Amino acid sequence: MRYLKGILAVFCANLFWLAASALASGISGTVYDDKGELFAGAPIQLINSETGDIAHETETRSDGSYLIADVAPGVYKFSITMQCCEMANFSEEDLQLGVDEFQFDIHMKQGVSLNTFGDDPHVLADLIRARQIIPDLPVPQHAAGKPDLSGVWLIGQDPFPVAPKLTKWAAEITEQRVASIFRDAPHSRCLPEGMPIPSGAAPFIVKFVQTDNLLVILFEDVPGFRQIFLDGRKHPDDPDPTWMGHSIGHWEGDTLVVDSVGFNDRLWLGPHPVTEALHMIERYRRTEYGLMKLQVTYEDPAVFNEPLVENRSLDLAPQEELIEYVCENNKWAQYTSE
Repeated sequence: MRYLKGILAVFCANLFWLAASALASGISGTVYDDKGELFAGAPIQLINSETGDIAHETETRSDGSYLIADVAPGVYKFSITMQCCEMANFSEEDLQLGVDEFQFDIHMKQGVSLNTFGDDPHVLADLIRARQIIPDLPVPQHAAGKPDLSGVWLIGQDPFPVAPKLTKWAAEITEQRVASIFRDAPHSRCLPEGMPIPSGAAPFIVKFVQTDNLLVILFEDVPGFRQIFLDGRKHPDDPDPTWMGHSIGHWEGDTLVVDSVGFNDRLWLGPHPVTEALHMIERYRRTEYGLMKLQVTYEDPAVFNEPLVENRSLDLAPQEELIEYVCENNKWAQYTSE
């Protein structure tokens, strides 16, 4: 009897799987850029409109095509989030998907850079990537027996950004900043642009200098450097809030985990505000000689209803070197007095 019950259970499970499969379909198509050419590598997100959960993430193939299979019937948001300025973001809010395969082609539109060379930092970053010569070598090891993160690294934004779940207070401030086209952004006054992480302020590259007890990150931006202490110290009781915060790190296997507190409340996280309660956790892992993965988690109860997580990739740029960066703000009073 127990054997027959087992067979029946397996049979019912298979029937359930077949029924579920019959109710699932897919969506496919081709993405074209703003010039009408096939767009490879476009980051596509399919988001459930009812729950807000990300159902699928993919990128277009070399011929601009994409295929998302096994999509349950429902209403979805189809989005392509672009990095900065060359092309505008694309979003289709209420896409009705049934049991039949859905064909959906997208023609992207021109972004705010208006094809002006140099106005999109990611276009410049791609040109820099194309001229790099990356040795076919294993991940270098530091004298302390951990991966060596030293080197010059190129910007890398999250191709599949997650919309933060903001508190009412933070959402209102964010809306005001977007409506004013970021007029009061700190960088307008030559103050630090945003969070002190690689690619936090494109288009500038960064340089890692790693020792046994200290990791120094040098930026092509103000204030120019950041210290991450690896000597086992704790955060100070009174961190004296600053733009860079106070950072301590430790190794979990081959991943460097960096814990940062003590930020001032003048920082901007994109268009979002922060408070002095901001807590940032970074996880650096050099997966290849020329590639480093970075996961960043932001916690701030006054701003986020739940932690915000970003995933970035940094590309080694061994042929590059940092150059001097100076921000001139002696004309600011002239513009603000008008």
